[in-house]
Amino acid sequence: MDWNRRQRRMTVELMLIVGCAVAGAGCEDEAGPLPVPATASGGTASAFGGATGSSSGGTGAMGDTSSTGGRAGGASTGGSEGPPGVAGGLQGSGGAAGSRGSTAPVGAGCDSDVDFDGTADCLDGCPADANKLAVGVCGCGVPDTDTDFDGTIDCEDLCPLDGRKTEPGECGCGLTDGDTDADGVLDCDEACPFDATRTEAGDCGCGAPDDLALCLRHRYSFDGAGAVALDGVGDADGAIQNTTLDGSGVLTLAGVDSDQFVDLPDGTISRLGPSATIEVWLEWTGAGGPWQRIFDFGSSEAEAGFQGGGVTYLFVTPTNTINTHLRVAYTNAGPLVERVVNGPTPLPFTVPSHVAVVVDGPGATLALYQNGVLIESVDTLDTRLSLLNDVNNWIGRSQFIPDEEFQGTIDEVRVYSAARSAQQIAAEIAAGPDELPDE
Repeated sequence: MDWNRRQRRMTVELMLIVGCAVAGAGCEDEAGPLPVPATASGGTASAFGGATGSSSGGTGAMGDTSSTGGRAGGASTGGSEGPPGVAGGLQGSGGAAGSRGSTAPVGAGCDSDVDFDGTADCLDGCPADANKLAVGVCGCGVPDTDTDFDGTIDCEDLCPLDGRKTEPGECGCGLTDGDTDADGVLDCDEACPFDATRTEAGDCGCGAPDDLALCLRHRYSFDGAGAVALDGVGDADGAIQNTTLDGSGVLTLAGVDSDQFVDLPDGTISRLGPSATIEVWLEWTGAGGPWQRIFDFGSSEAEAGFQGGGVTYLFVTPTNTINTHLRVAYTNAGPLVERVVNGPTPLPFTVPSHVAVVVDGPGATLALYQNGVLIESVDTLDTRLSLLNDVNNWIGRSQFIPDEEFQGTIDEVRVYSAARSAQQIAAEIAAGPDELPDE
């Protein structure tokens, strides 16, 4: 065979080799199978020329990074060796792409845990967020919570602290856009949204004459027998649940899971006006768990009449798990925005005590008194009594389902539609639970 024919045959063989390599199969000629270069992951042919040199495979592609997970880069494969004296072998290509992986910082692997949440970064959908392992609805760094229990997740709720609104509307978050008393003035623009006769509170708040004695709206002395707690000055009699009065002049509650409590009518507190004073004469046994309720006026995320998680409330507990002390808490939008006053100790037990809570609307303060002594006063910010969704006005029962009922006796509960002063509260203690002070 002359040189030109040999050269043409070698060229044809090389072209066949390239074609067979691209096709991914072996080929044959008269002399038998032709060799197929090693191209395990596919690739492109190298330029003709070169004697016998082999070429290295290209580097695999870098994995993608995205909020939904990266793509691992493939490993490279080595090039094939060309026939002697003819041409260089085919250059190896980058390896096949790896399977889709979790989001991780560049360079992070299974030996790192950036957010110290106990899950390796390569398995953590949110490697920089210790509170999440997956992107969820709101994305990494934003919790998928519903703070106000309104069924709309916070990141999609323009009023995440208002259980009655998901958009600000005309009055803004925390305020209804309605006109409850149909007086032509929006509730958010008046102090008495439940009283059509006035838009501004009088001396005794809303829904009452300015000369009402002591501004005393409701009084429960627990006299007589039966399952009704008579309102001695108003028309809001309470229904005693799962126990009865025995004629002793006190209400005895068994606590724990007895489900013994008094249910006052809806709206008893929210309709008072911007200010209120609630005082109780009682004796706590000291037995049972924390977070018992002396009273709890408001609502849970469950339907009216049922416990759940508290949403709006004004409550007093004789002891709590945070610091074990007496505590009053007040909120229109759940526990995260509570206004709180803590006593110096738990409420004393097996001895008579007096507790008073004062909400001063114009002064925007919440105060707690124990046995006539002012413990502390804090700002209420934009919390309003009229915003309490008080469909669960309970003496001795909590809005929160895990909490036990109050265990002890209650002599008297009084509700005023005014902020009583320290001097007035001292006079009330001096007069005792069975007598009213002069002023």
